[in-house]
Amino acid sequence: MDEPPTVRLVPRWYTATVLTVLALATLVLVGLALTAEGVMGWSAWGLVVAFGLLFASAASALARRRRRREPQVTADGTRVFRAPPLTVMGLVGAWLVLLVVAALWAYVAVTDFDALESPGFSLVTIVGALASLPDFLRLVTGRLHRWTLELGHDSLVYRGYRTHITVPWSDVRGAIVQRRHPAGVRIDLRANAPDPVVPIAAFDVPAEQLVEEVLRGRKAASGR
Repeated sequence: MDEPPTVRLVPRWYTATVLTVLALATLVLVGLALTAEGVMGWSAWGLVVAFGLLFASAASALARRRRRREPQVTADGTRVFRAPPLTVMGLVGAWLVLLVVAALWAYVAVTDFDALESPGFSLVTIVGALASLPDFLRLVTGRLHRWTLELGHDSLVYRGYRTHITVPWSDVRGAIVQRRHPAGVRIDLRANAPDPVVPIAAFDVPAEQLVEEVLRGRKAASGR
């Protein structure tokens, strides 16, 4: 039986642009890595690895065909949707590699600043790495989350990046497809708190399925 039609929320042109830019950047960095030596050579290969991981993550998030799938169902009946491992691990891996590269460049900047081939770019990378350290602390302490939507008997739980919310079904009015900013599923809450948006790029199922699952969970809870 054919699947119900779904709306494509990630435009093809956007997917093609992002993947092309990342692929070209990776190839340029390979060329630089082949000519660089010493610490700068190691850091160049690090950038190659980081951009390669970013490409893999972006391909998983943007180019993946989203099909209706049965979620994981826990022992108590909670239906769980999680971001694909490649999407998450690609991002995390690229970030960790960039932190190592920034540490190498910081060492070079302190010991031999003239050895930096692109001082401006290097300093921006170092500053960006320092700014991301609070999130690194969240990662190692379990407070940086893989995108997950859990639909239990009594509540809806959404985790993603820094967000972690648990909402009783009595506070959920419904869910709708949101086309932009970001594209995904907006959970309509009764409370004064802002409605959370589940970004569809983080999942491998269509937004329409997530909407249906939320509405089904709310209906089942209201009938008990």
